[in-house]
Amino acid sequence: MDILSVIQLDPKTWPLAVMAFLRITTMFFFLPIFGEQAVPARLRIVLGLAFTFFVYPIVSERIFQSEMLLQWSGLTLILASLREVFFGFAVGYSAKLVIAAVSIAAHTVGINMGFQVASMFSPGASEHESSFAVMKNWFAIILILTLNIHHVFIEGLYKSFLIVPIGPTANASALAKVALNIAHEAFVLGLRLAAPLMSVQILINISLGLLNRALPSLNVFIISFPISFIIAMVVLFLTITSYLSVLGNYGMQKEVAWFESMRRVFVPTNSP
Repeated sequence: MDILSVIQLDPKTWPLAVMAFLRITTMFFFLPIFGEQAVPARLRIVLGLAFTFFVYPIVSERIFQSEMLLQWSGLTLILASLREVFFGFAVGYSAKLVIAAVSIAAHTVGINMGFQVASMFSPGASEHESSFAVMKNWFAIILILTLNIHHVFIEGLYKSFLIVPIGPTANASALAKVALNIAHEAFVLGLRLAAPLMSVQILINISLGLLNRALPSLNVFIISFPISFIIAMVVLFLTITSYLSVLGNYGMQKEVAWFESMRRVFVPTNSP
């Protein structure tokens, strides 16, 4: 079987290709880098269509089995389409949560450093964010590309057709448990990334409080922002290697693990 049978609208096979296209395209809409707001929607659809043409002929023999075929009707097509879209969203968004962890860390530190005043347009979020948050997001994107994590996503997308059948269903309680666990771990990762600068800022605030008690005439509020900014930037420069190490080793491993754990939720219980 090849893609030509789909082009010829073979009634037995073209719904499967449509389901594959929906799964791939939805995942491209939510994956890191590919799913950024700066990437036009038309480009993501074209990428999904091109990837479908490459992947479907390879996995079609596994998909096209009599016991796996549905009795296609209008209702089954709609239900299968919704399931594929939901599968692509769940798997793609779980892989994107490491970017959310970086944003949590950057916003937590940036507020105390005064970066909320210096905002700039973020192409990824399609809105204005602090320059500190934009810089940290670019660190994460560069690491994803450097460590070839995007290859893991593409490989996982291909393997999902071999493991998870078309029109997958998931246990609602298991899916909720995995989603909550991933969100919790993303928040913990954000706190780990922000911990050095948060500790320094707490010490700075304590020192300025003691200074204000010792010298009441000194306007501590005015000097707090430049002092906090300068010291935090020095600490950031000294700890940038550790930051990239935590994000590159622990963070990216977590991202791949989240991607795989969300995908396994949809695997049938009788599968190997």
